[in-house]
Amino acid sequence: MSTGLQPVITKAGLAAILTATKTGLSAEISHIALGSQAYTPSADQKTLRNEVARFPISSGQKLSSTLLHLTAVADGTTAYWVKEVGIFLKDGTLLAVWSHLTEALAYKAANIDLLLAYDLSLAALPADSVTITSMAAGLNLTLAEPLAALATALIAEQVRGMDLRDRVASQERLQRIAEEQISSLLARLSAAEKYASETRDSLLSLAVINATGLMTLQYNQIQKLLGA
Repeated sequence: MSTGLQPVITKAGLAAILTATKTGLSAEISHIALGSQAYTPSADQKTLRNEVARFPISSGQKLSSTLLHLTAVADGTTAYWVKEVGIFLKDGTLLAVWSHLTEALAYKAANIDLLLAYDLSLAALPADSVTITSMAAGLNLTLAEPLAALATALIAEQVRGMDLRDRVASQERLQRIAEEQISSLLARLSAAEKYASETRDSLLSLAVINATGLMTLQYNQIQKLLGA
């Protein structure tokens, strides 16, 4: 997905374009520069305020007479927030500059390539006064969509993994609850068995006592009959 940029056209860039058009040529955009300082850009600028790195245009497409689609790849070991963007002509002139006081455009992580894809509006310039020079070697940006699809698939797989971990955790919680319930049932069963055993022993003892008393009573009656 492209980011739409409406940069400030610099006086130096406009002068370069007017010079080129007078000779029947078009000014050529060749590089994108990224910087880390946030501010309100000015037409008097000739450089970025804090340029971190400059990258060749990897590919470009003219969407209309005043709208260009630019792509480049920002590489390197430096990490920084992209808070200013400069569009440079082939001769090194700063054609246009974008920045914002409070909003960063992107984050460039260390040792991770950042794909830059910008729709550059040049409505303030004469139609067809700017062309694009592609200078990157060995880079095929037609892989951008497959790479985006791969990234989407990886993210989806991570989401599925998180969902699986959540379900496993849920099953573990249910298992713990079931084990606690079984343990409670076993404890109650043991208590019931103990109570039943104690009750049975008590009943047996009572039966023995009753039988002993009955036998004693019968014995006494027999003795009385024999004495008579």
